[in-house]
Amino acid sequence: MSPHGPPAGPHGRPEDTFARQRPRLLGIAYGMLGSITQAEGVVRHVRLRWQATDHALVADPQAYLTRATTRLSIRLAQSVRSRRESYIGPWLPEPLGTGDAAGTGAVHSESVEFGVLLMLERLDLAERAALVLRDGLASPYPEIAAVLGVDETRARHLVHSARQHLATDRGADPERREDTAGRPREDDDAEDYEAA
Repeated sequence: MSPHGPPAGPHGRPEDTFARQRPRLLGIAYGMLGSITQAEGVVRHVRLRWQATDHALVADPQAYLTRATTRLSIRLAQSVRSRRESYIGPWLPEPLGTGDAAGTGAVHSESVEFGVLLMLERLDLAERAALVLRDGLASPYPEIAAVLGVDETRARHLVHSARQHLATDRGADPERREDTAGRPREDDDAEDYEAA
């Protein structure tokens, strides 16, 4: 081992490989979680896993890091959803800032608009992951299938189903839409808000 870290493998130095993938990973995590703070936490955790990995055994670093980020984001989203069930009031995604904390240009170019994040929240987590990977990052279906641990047909179905759910939500009557907890929305009267 050199004094400057682990030796470079066939994909270059592990630190450089991670640095190149970081914006993409942050985009995946943010698209899944709707919170830059949580997304950065996921990416930090994936970096620690990457540092502890035997890089000689990793044939495709991008696929490895994408899979780790997506799966960790799904687990965190499941945990967050269960905590939100007891929360009173609407959940709103955390908008991206403009500073360095928001990541690099890739997150801004690949990030999902605020309103779409609200709609993504309604999707099943596998659908959300498939849609973020396909539409947000232009991942091919075989890669999506590998990341989610499903066959390619199932990956295509998840993306199709997610798109249908989003199209249905966009076409719904705004007066009849449900809030993120699945309850019909009430008029935005101050009395209703204070009563809640």
